[in-house]
Amino acid sequence: MRAPPQSKALANLSAPLPILFFASAAHAMNHILLALYFTLVLVVSHEWAHDYASLIALWAPGAMLLGLGAPFAGWLGGRIGETRVMVLCFLGLGLASIACGFAQSPATLGIALGLLGLSGSIYHPVALPWVVKHAARRGKAIASTGIAGSIGVALGPVIAGLFATVWGWRSAFIVPGAVTAALGLVLLFYYLTGRVTDRDGDAHQHHAPPTRRDTTRAFAALGVTMTLAFIASSAFGTAVPKIVQSQPAFAPYSLLVIGLIAGAIQLLGAGAQFAGGHMGDKGNARLAYAGGFVMLTLAYPMVALFSDWGMAIAAVIVVFFFEWTAPLETLFLARYTPEGQRGLIFGVRYGLAAIGTPAGVWLIARLYDPDTGFRYLMMALSALAATAAIAAWFLPSESLRKAPLPAE
Repeated sequence: MRAPPQSKALANLSAPLPILFFASAAHAMNHILLALYFTLVLVVSHEWAHDYASLIALWAPGAMLLGLGAPFAGWLGGRIGETRVMVLCFLGLGLASIACGFAQSPATLGIALGLLGLSGSIYHPVALPWVVKHAARRGKAIASTGIAGSIGVALGPVIAGLFATVWGWRSAFIVPGAVTAALGLVLLFYYLTGRVTDRDGDAHQHHAPPTRRDTTRAFAALGVTMTLAFIASSAFGTAVPKIVQSQPAFAPYSLLVIGLIAGAIQLLGAGAQFAGGHMGDKGNARLAYAGGFVMLTLAYPMVALFSDWGMAIAAVIVVFFFEWTAPLETLFLARYTPEGQRGLIFGVRYGLAAIGTPAGVWLIARLYDPDTGFRYLMMALSALAATAAIAAWFLPSESLRKAPLPAE
C-alpha cells in the first residue's frame, strides 16, 4: 500500500505521529516484557521450589533467539512490509507473555520464554527501517523511539515487582502481555483503514547515493564499534544492580529499592538520545559518535573509583554517553545501506547481540572479584570504548544532515 503525499505540516514533524506512536509503544513494551522474568524468577523459584540457577537458565534459548531471529525479521519486513511485521511483533510479544503467565511447569515456561525472545527479535530490525523511511528528521525520530525503549528498560523491574506483590507473578506477565496484544490489534486496524501505510522508498530524499568506497569504510568501522558496544553495554547493564548493591550506602536497602536505583540510573541517562540525534541532524555525526566513545573511555573508570552516590552519578554518565551514540549509529546504518536492504542489515546488527550479550556476561564472570569489586571490569570496558572511538574516527566524514525538503 503506497503512502499518500505528505503535507507541509506533516513534513515539519520528525515522522508521522502514528508511526512514532506505534514504534515507541512497541519499543517500550518490548523491553518491559523482556525484562520481567529477571525479577519474577525470584518469586517463581520460591513457589515452584526450584533453584534460581536452573530457572534463570530457561531464558537461554530465548536470549539466543532474540539475536538469531533478527536477520530473518528484517528480511521479512523488507519482503512483506514493515507494518504487517510490526503487527506480528505486538501480537507475538503479547501472546508469548500471556503464555508465560499461564505456564505450569519449567518446560512450558521455557517454551513460552523462547517464543518471547523470538518475538522480541522483530522490533529493532523492522521498526527502525520503518521509522527511517517515514522520517523528515531521522535523528529526532530515532531518538524519540529510543527513549521509549530506555523507559521500558527502567520500568520492567518496577512493573514486575508491583504486579507480583499485589496480584501475583502470573499477572505480571498476563496484564502487560494483554496490553501489548491489544496494541497490535489497534495497529492492524490502522493499517487496514489506511491510517498507517508502508512505503516502497524514503518519504524524504536525505542524500545522494554514497560511493562504494565510503560504504566499505563505513561498514568496516561500524562492524567494530557495534560489536564492542554490544559487549560493553551487556556487561555494564547486567552488572549495574550488583554494583549498586555493593555500595556501603545502599547495602541496607531492599531488593526493590536496589532495582529502583538501577532503573533510575538507566532513566536519567536516556535523554541523551535526543542530544545525539540532534547532533546527527545537524551534520556532526562522526565527531559526536567518536566523541561519545571517548567520554565512555573516561566514564567507566569513574564507576570503579567512586562510591555510593558518586558511583551512581558516574553510572548515569556512562548510560548518558552510551545512549548518545545509539541514534548516531542508526543514522550511519541508514545512510550507507540501500533502502531495500535496510531490514536485513539492521537485523544483522541486532544479531550481533547473540555474540555481544554472552561475551559481556563472560567478562563479568572473569573480571569480578569480591575484594576488588568491578575495578578490572571497568578498566576492560574503558579499553573497549577507546578502541571503538578509534574505529569511529575512520567513518566517512561527510555530513549526515538531510537534503532540503522539496517544495510542494
